[in-house]
Amino acid sequence: MSTITIEVDEKHISFIKTLLEHLKGVKNITVQGEDSPYNPDFVKSVQEGRAEYERGECTTISSEDLWK
Repeated sequence: MSTITIEVDEKHISFIKTLLEHLKGVKNITVQGEDSPYNPDFVKSVQEGRAEYERGECTTISSEDLWK
């Protein structure tokens, strides 16, 4: 079994999906939107860290003091 990836404009998705459904030997048709390729937990963690930084809830260390 092989996998083929097709990039299609949003307006053509239903046409391409219907076309593929009518071909013999085509199984497991899935449509992926432009979702993030990142793990949702990781994205949430990064967003929380940015929010904490914006609220000033962070510790800043100067580069001179980094190795002390």
